[in-house]
This record gives sequence, structure tokens and C-alpha cells, in this order.
Amino acid sequence: MNPLTLTLRAQPETWLDLSPLTPDGLAGKSATAIGRVRLRTGRRSVPLRELFDVAGGDPEHIRIRGGMSRLAGIGSRMTRGTIEVQGHGGQRLGQGMRGGNVIVRGHAGDQIAAGMTGGTIHIYGDAGDFIGAGLPGATRGMSGGVVAIHGNAGARVADGMRRGLVVVSGNAGELAGSQMQAGTLVILGSAGRHPGYGMRRGTIILGGPAELLPTFRSCGQLEMDFLRLLFRQAASADARLELLRRLPATVHRYAGDSAAGGTGEVLVLSRASRR
Repeated sequence: MNPLTLTLRAQPETWLDLSPLTPDGLAGKSATAIGRVRLRTGRRSVPLRELFDVAGGDPEHIRIRGGMSRLAGIGSRMTRGTIEVQGHGGQRLGQGMRGGNVIVRGHAGDQIAAGMTGGTIHIYGDAGDFIGAGLPGATRGMSGGVVAIHGNAGARVADGMRRGLVVVSGNAGELAGSQMQAGTLVILGSAGRHPGYGMRRGTIILGGPAELLPTFRSCGQLEMDFLRLLFRQAASADARLELLRRLPATVHRYAGDSAAGGTGEVLVLSRASRR
């Protein structure tokens, strides 16, 4: 069966909440019924057919064409299936996601994977701030799943992260891995100032130079075999992370953040240096 294809026909005047459009939410619905699904935009709700052309019929694979920055909540709380966005993925993509696969062939906004517990998200472009952070009011960030940004990311990637894997192929903004409680963050480009601020546990792997806080203690140059296993397992589980296999296992290790009583680690790959 062909994917359920939703083509944005009219530009919304304000934020358009697409959180109802998941394989879970549309299961068993006909094309006519899907066209009647109401979407919140600003203070009102409108039927989907007023904004989208609907084609195909398999809600387990949803394709959204014409993505733009005013979209919000794509893949929210989904547990299965695939959502593919052609264009901008909007804000709060994958919020509370528990399973399935979201692919964005374009850029995306802030708070991707907030409160995520499972599934995979791939962004083939740049992304905003607070990737993998917590839901509003929560003290913990994502606690499972995989997020891969195949471009650059904004500030505070993996803020409060509890479990899971976040990979940024490009550069990231300041305070990456802030308040991490566990999990793994990989930044293959350069990180902004003070990665690992307030982290208590977890691992941050940096492929470029970084300005660390003085509350991180140098543990020297180390050969860490567990990295080879980590990179190999991640690439085997998802071929789109094959680039991890090429990373070295020799790192300069820093422990911290001692200001937070933390026992986390920042591993700077051998090809990089600390400023």
C-alpha cells in the first residue's frame, strides 16, 4: 500500500499542531475520515482537508510534504510506524515519542525529542535548541531512543538527558550535555562553550575542540575499547550511523562536573584538542 501522503496546500497564519497525525492516531481511518481530523492552529481548530491534500492510504507510513517552521508536534507520542517530512520539520518534533521512526529531509526547530523514551529521529539538516531535553516542567530529558542530526545543532543539546543516544554530525551550540544524568551525546564537529555544564553522569564524545569548565579534571590520554563496541553497535543497529565506525577509540578524558558532584565524562577524540 502507498504511504499516506499529506501535502500542505495552504500556509497557516500561526502555529499548526500536527500531533494528531501519527500512525497510532490515524489507524483504521479512511482517507475521508482523515480529512475530517481537526488540527489546532492558534485559538481555533480546522479540519485537515482545509490545509492538506490527502493521497494514499497507509497510515503506518505517513509522508508530509511542504513542511515549514510553523508546524509543531509532528510524531508526538507515536509508538510505531514511520513519519517522513519533506521540508522543515517544525518545533517540538518527536515530543514524548515512544517508538517508530521520524525522518526529516530538511531543517527542524527547537525541542526535538523532548521527553522521548524510544524510537529513532533523523534530521537531514540543522536543528535548534534543547534537542533531547525534558518536557515542559520536567527535570529529566529524553530517557531512550536515538536522535541523529546530520547537520548542526543549537544550544543545550541533551539537556538533562537520562538515557539514549544523540549524535550531531556537525557543530553544536553552547552548554551541550548540560545537566546530563546519563546517556551518550556525540558531537562530531565543534561544540560551543562549556559542554557538560552541571552533568552528573553520562558520556559526551567530542570530535572537535571545546572550552571546558575548570570543574572538569583531566584524566589523560586513554585507549577506550568500549568506544569501539559502542560505535559498532550503533552502526549495526542503524546503517544511517555508519559514520561512527570510522571514529578513533583514543581520547583525552575529562571527568566532572565536580561542581555538581558529577561522575560524568567528556571524551575528546584524539584528532581534536582542547582550547
